Amino acid sequence: MIFSLKGRLNWRRIWQRFVSVWLIMVCLYSYGAWQSQSAIAGIKDDQYDGNIFILYASNAGLIPPKVNLVTAIQKHIPTLLMFYADDSQECKQNAIVLTQLQAQYKKEINFMPMMVDAIDRQRSYETTDARHYYNGQYVPHFVLVDTTGQVVLDHVGKMSFSELDEPIRPLLGLEPRTEPVVLDKPLFSPSPSADQTFFGEALRIFQEQKQETPN
Repeated sequence: MIFSLKGRLNWRRIWQRFVSVWLIMVCLYSYGAWQSQSAIAGIKDDQYDGNIFILYASNAGLIPPKVNLVTAIQKHIPTLLMFYADDSQECKQNAIVLTQLQAQYKKEINFMPMMVDAIDRQRSYETTDARHYYNGQYVPHFVLVDTTGQVVLDHVGKMSFSELDEPIRPLLGLEPRTEPVVLDKPLFSPSPSADQTFFGEALRIFQEQKQETPN
C-alpha cells in the first residue's frame, strides 16, 4: 500500500512537471509569433521600433561603424555610407540590402551606417568626416566614396542590391555581373544563431511573401 501511494505521487509530480513545461513552451511560442508579426508589420511603416539593423537585418555588427572614413581612405578601402533614421520604412528595408552587400564585400568595402539624428545639421563638417556628406533632409541617403576620397555615388532614396552593387564592382576591379544575384534573405549574421531569432524568421517570411506577390 505504501509503495502504491508513493508511485502515484511520483507519477503525479511527473505529470505536473510535464504540464508546466508544456505551458511554458506554448507561452514562448505565442510570444515569438507575436514578435514575428510585429516585425513583419513594422517593416512596412514609418514607426520607430528600435535599431533597424538589429531588428530587421539581424546585424548588430554594422553599428556603430568600426572604421571611420579617414582610416578607410588611408587603407585604400572604398566606403559606402548609408544615412538612415530608425523610423523610416525605406531605411528599414535598406538595412537588409546593406547587410546583403556586407555579405558580399565584407573585406573589400567599409560599410558605415550613419544615424541622422546624431548629426548636427547646423554644423559644418570637414570632407574627411562622414557627416559632411549628408544632404540634411532626406533618408535613406547613400554615398559611395572611393579610395582617394572622391564621391562616385550620391543618391537619395531607397536603392536595391543591384543598384548599389553596380558602382561598387568597378572600384574593386570586378567585371559587371552578367546574371542577377538571387537574395531571398540576409546572407550575413553577427552570430551563428542570429538567423534563428524570431526577427530573422519574420524577415524571411516577409521576403517570401514579397517574392510571391505579382508586380
